[in-house]
Amino acid sequence: MKTINYQYPERNSMQIASEPEVLYLTGKKLNEFSMASFEELSRKLSFSQAEWADILHISDRTLQRYIKDGKPFEGLYAEHLYQLENLAVMASEVFSSPETLKNWLISSKNVLGANLDFNTLKSFWGVKLIATELGRIAHGVYI
Repeated sequence: MKTINYQYPERNSMQIASEPEVLYLTGKKLNEFSMASFEELSRKLSFSQAEWADILHISDRTLQRYIKDGKPFEGLYAEHLYQLENLAVMASEVFSSPETLKNWLISSKNVLGANLDFNTLKSFWGVKLIATELGRIAHGVYI
């Protein structure tokens, strides 16, 4: 009897769909984002505390309290941070340093009639747009 041999794709640290425009998480617990993970993400993206507070739509003082208490981010904050974590992994493959990435994220880009800049990171859809653009850059598709 003939058997079918399925070949599974390689597992990597970033669990996203093959399309660069989609950021799906698999197998992660989305309801919490630990402070240790946040500190690691801060090193990758190198934003100031005020910039992080702006991205997360919380006050600088509230973010300081989270950091001081070591309290994990929950709910929509955690989901947004997981998206940004996937974005940071994609960006590390495209850019040589966190400072280069930060300069690129802060600069204004007009992509298909949409203005992408630092403010784009404040929404889930904006992070998806930035990830799509990073995918285009990584694959040499310039628009």
